[in-house]
Amino acid sequence: MNENSSTSHDLKSVNCRISSEIERFVGRYSIGRDGEPLNERASLHFLRIKVPGGRLTADQLLGIADLAQKYGRGRGEVTDRQDVQLHWIEAENALEIFQRMGELGFTTDMCGQGFSGARYGDVRNIVCCPVSGIGKGELIDPYPLVKKLTNFFTGNRDFLDMPRKFKIAVSGCGSDCTRVEVNDLGLVAVKKDGEIGFTMMVGGSVGASLPGPKLAEPTFAFIKPEDAFEVVVASVEIHRDYGSRESKAKARFKWLINEWGVKKFLSVLEEKTGRKMEEYNGRLFLNEDDHRGVQPQNRRGYYYVHIPLLGGLLTAHDMINLAEVAKEYGNGELRLTPQQNIIVPNIKDKDAATRKLKRLGFQLHGSSLRWNSIGCASDFCGKTKEPHAKDAVKSVVERLETRFDHGLLNAAALKVHVSGCPNDCCAARTAVVGLHGKLFKEGVELKQHYSLLLGGDPSKSKLARQVVEKASLEDLKNGLEALLKKYLRLKRNRETLAEFCNRHTIEVLKSYLDGG
Repeated sequence: MNENSSTSHDLKSVNCRISSEIERFVGRYSIGRDGEPLNERASLHFLRIKVPGGRLTADQLLGIADLAQKYGRGRGEVTDRQDVQLHWIEAENALEIFQRMGELGFTTDMCGQGFSGARYGDVRNIVCCPVSGIGKGELIDPYPLVKKLTNFFTGNRDFLDMPRKFKIAVSGCGSDCTRVEVNDLGLVAVKKDGEIGFTMMVGGSVGASLPGPKLAEPTFAFIKPEDAFEVVVASVEIHRDYGSRESKAKARFKWLINEWGVKKFLSVLEEKTGRKMEEYNGRLFLNEDDHRGVQPQNRRGYYYVHIPLLGGLLTAHDMINLAEVAKEYGNGELRLTPQQNIIVPNIKDKDAATRKLKRLGFQLHGSSLRWNSIGCASDFCGKTKEPHAKDAVKSVVERLETRFDHGLLNAAALKVHVSGCPNDCCAARTAVVGLHGKLFKEGVELKQHYSLLLGGDPSKSKLARQVVEKASLEDLKNGLEALLKKYLRLKRNRETLAEFCNRHTIEVLKSYLDGG
């Protein structure tokens, strides 16, 4: 064999080996595309680590901390879908990262946002009640169902080219801790004649895609636990087979539900499953619990500690510390929440654990606002400038907690969602106080402003109304302080802030924001 033949053979061997390595990761791993940032962070790619049901071990969190240190500048973000997101990922490191993720037991979302047209949709991380299996008064533990569905859809090529992504949320505690109304499909635990099962909601999504922001509609169907897996899979198949591929704007499941109506959807679902759906005419949500703070578990003598993170931000050092707390005081398990927080469960000595967490810098006291407010990763999408969404939510929460009694904030049932742009990744329209970021040109400079939305109350099928089109974050904080003072003076009995806002006109609310 001459030298050229030998070189050619070696190159073919290398190419085959590389192709073989890439093939192992196809359909299970992807890096997402950050924008062309308008700030100094300059991240081109992100890594969205799927944490099924939000559950992970201390060793897995240590592994994520290591990935963050090596590839993500020592920073991570808990998302509102119980993922962990890392930024500053270099494409040439992808295979190495995927290899390590496989060893840790993780995959990623397929992150098809970089492709034009209606295709490459996948089932995103399935959101699960963060205290599943341990919550007192839980109706049913949904985690086994979530795990089974995750295993079925992950890497399943039959579900990797849907019109758009498909989002699922499952709650077993009877409350809306998973925000089912903003998901394509949601299951909520209910009781019917003493029997525990699920009822289903469909077609939720508050993003800009057609037909516009829309809360999921109740189907008033009762689903037995043993039938839930088949019903969910058949529903995703309906999205895959009947969803619009005309354009990306029409490709979400809500478009199909809006076109068909719930009645036709159920008819097609019954035909696919060969099963007539039982009716459910009870309440959709039987409880109200956001699982905040330190709470007793269903196992006597054990507690979980729910740690608010405000925007989900964690350093690699934070992850290491939390993993050590989980090992020292719990059973080495942690839970991520749909509110971008983290829970350490199965703790016996809660006082020692909370003292340790406080020494490590984690805040465990505050109003419910601190646990229930979220912000998107707008500092990386390339559509915004400072103040970014996560900075804004932290600033608003701290301002209101400084100026008002925490008990009053709790009674107001106040929550703040901040999305850096009108795409509304953090569902600002569903919050009592929602902020939408938008860039405006002032002279030769682009400035970040926010619109203000008030009165979101999904439990009453209400989306927030836009009250202010454009204002600086500082002006909005001043306005919210004035609004809350007016609410405290004029509220009726146990009226929440959302109820207060929704019984006033936009003009009146504007006057309250101005201190009138």
